[in-house]
Amino acid sequence: MRALSACVMACMTLAVPAQAAPTASRDTQIAAARAALARKDEAEAIVLLDRINADFPDDPEILRLLGSAYGFAGHYPQAIATLRRAQELAPADNDIAAALARAYLWSGDRAAAEREVAAIEQRSPGDGETAAIRRQLLTETSAAPPQRFGLAVAQGFSHVSFDNRPSRTWSTTTLAAYGRVAQGTVLALAAEREDRQSFTDTRIEGRIDQRIGPHIRAYAALAVTPHADFREKWSASGGIEADVTSYATLIGDLRHAEYRDVSVTTFLPGVRLTAARLGVSATVRMINLWDEQGTHRAGVSGRLDATLNHGATLYAGAATYPDTEAGITRQVHSLFLGGTVPLAERITLRAGLDYDRRRATYTRKGGSLGLQIGF
Repeated sequence: MRALSACVMACMTLAVPAQAAPTASRDTQIAAARAALARKDEAEAIVLLDRINADFPDDPEILRLLGSAYGFAGHYPQAIATLRRAQELAPADNDIAAALARAYLWSGDRAAAEREVAAIEQRSPGDGETAAIRRQLLTETSAAPPQRFGLAVAQGFSHVSFDNRPSRTWSTTTLAAYGRVAQGTVLALAAEREDRQSFTDTRIEGRIDQRIGPHIRAYAALAVTPHADFREKWSASGGIEADVTSYATLIGDLRHAEYRDVSVTTFLPGVRLTAARLGVSATVRMINLWDEQGTHRAGVSGRLDATLNHGATLYAGAATYPDTEAGITRQVHSLFLGGTVPLAERITLRAGLDYDRRRATYTRKGGSLGLQIGF
């Protein structure tokens, strides 16, 4: 009897680690998949998560991670199908709903993304992740889906009427490339060639955009204009956006530019108010400029943005502000209007019209057309 009891106790002791092993294996495999996602290896993450899903079927967390990996890799139908299965298993899980909303947004189905966001808001008003997706729905149409890299090209023409000489036609050609180098980090390089017939400047700018958590975004940029005539020789700039509530964002931009004969520093504080349910936002900025002698000039700008059906956007605004050109600072009165239209999953058409009245210099009426292609 004593031998039988010892045998039973031994079997029970051996059984405990045997039951715990699957949980440890699950956690270890999930950790490996998370590490693959962190280093931007979505293909490896999908392989690992598919394997875990086979070992632990119908696990909502595994399905959420797998669906997110599909989304980051650009496989949107698989991402949506996987996340919908996860939602069937855990219908009240806000993390799954948020991941599904982003997958819908990246796929171009903004109406479905809106439905998921509204459902989360009903369950958990004030949810920070939901507010971030709301802002993406409104202000980041061109940034979704999160392609690894992309190209943008634009051509603009302007009719310029001078106060004391014949009118001319100016042209501006822009070519830009951007790449997502890490989660929330985008690098971009742009070249802008402006031809004013008598003079031509080519400005080259490098920029990094960084998302710092769900509520803060920042950027830094450096630009040079070789053999500059009217543009700056070089400039450095940076800015930050901080969401203080689900409907209010504080904005600040700082820039220093060196021209041939002068230098200027500008600071643009502002606020963006977002009515996400209406798909509308309003941005107001104060524009402050100081020259090398410390003289201060001020201006203000206002802009409205609206999101339409099928991912199209419209914007319009006006501004009066000090602007330095060829080393001379003048007050400019400006009006602008434009928008974007998605032509395909990764192709967006951009168009804009603008009017500038530069005091005691010229009046410019222009338009531009461009394409953005993601890969």
